[in-house]
Amino acid sequence: MTKKLKEFLPSIIAVFIALVIGGIVMMTKGVNPLLAYTDMAKAAFYRSSARAPFMGGLAKTLFTATPLIFSALAAMVAFKAGLFNIGAQGQMIAGGLAATFWAVTFRNYFLGNTIVVLIVAMAAGFLWAGIAGYLKSKFGVNEVISTIMLNYIMVDFQNYLLNGILKDPTSQNTQSEKVFEGARLPLLFAKITKQNLNFGFIIAILVVVGIYFFFKYMKKGYEIKAVGLSETVAENAGINPKNMMFLAMGLAGICAGLGGAERVLGGSAQYAYTELIMGDAGFTGLAVALLGKNNPFGILIAAIFYAALDVGGQTLQLRYQVDKEIVLIIQALIIIFVASENLFKFFISKRKEK
Repeated sequence: MTKKLKEFLPSIIAVFIALVIGGIVMMTKGVNPLLAYTDMAKAAFYRSSARAPFMGGLAKTLFTATPLIFSALAAMVAFKAGLFNIGAQGQMIAGGLAATFWAVTFRNYFLGNTIVVLIVAMAAGFLWAGIAGYLKSKFGVNEVISTIMLNYIMVDFQNYLLNGILKDPTSQNTQSEKVFEGARLPLLFAKITKQNLNFGFIIAILVVVGIYFFFKYMKKGYEIKAVGLSETVAENAGINPKNMMFLAMGLAGICAGLGGAERVLGGSAQYAYTELIMGDAGFTGLAVALLGKNNPFGILIAAIFYAALDVGGQTLQLRYQVDKEIVLIIQALIIIFVASENLFKFFISKRKEK
């Protein structure tokens, strides 16, 4: 068994057990779990019905997975430095608000184009996460506390802006004006799938690859990992742990900021910023990072799987009249079992000894 397979085996076992338990719950409702899971897979990766657009399910799943990839990467980068980034939600909001403000204010292709707006969102995410990184590196403030507090501040700031300078005067809803067309992310196969899958998913894949190479081949990536393994040993090797903590949080904020911008520029809410546009993607990213074993490519697969459960779970309600909460149970069980990794490792080692 290869080392990489062993690394992901606990996650695979956790998913299998959670699906089995979810199937048992379905059976108590009089539903055949095999048929239900098959229909969920079809809805998530093909199409939900004969009348649904071709490959619409896959497009919807990838669109749902995109912000999860960004937020999970934000959690992963911080994890590498030994930090627990609870603030991806606030960092996504910061990126989304910055992108919206810029793309609404500068309605021209020179300052308001997609690349400039994404850079602004990345800078906003970096700065907001950098606050927690600075407090940690300079004063030793626990990053869990600071990022949670920063989430609250950013949510209130979001509401202030949406009821103030960002509010669309022509709409009765609490939302911003639609962003400049030149700032919007191009849609992918929209005429075929009828979904908002956009170039943000491609950007997410590029970030996954970039993060992988950063930690595997670049000096700063190695230094961040060294600090995460042992601050003392890293410092003895000539690495400044404080600088690496700040850098890690800043990079995490960049990932989250991109995720926030994608929601707005990708048409999640008709190219406007709304109160609920981010959902709980920032918090779900923590679970996705855990399931993906803090590996960029593992996160990509885990995010798509999580999104598939959400998209496919709608079939349970429509076709089987089963509460979608079963999907939430499955997701929660997966995280519980993944968190119990040492238990799986114990049984695996025992089997190997036999």
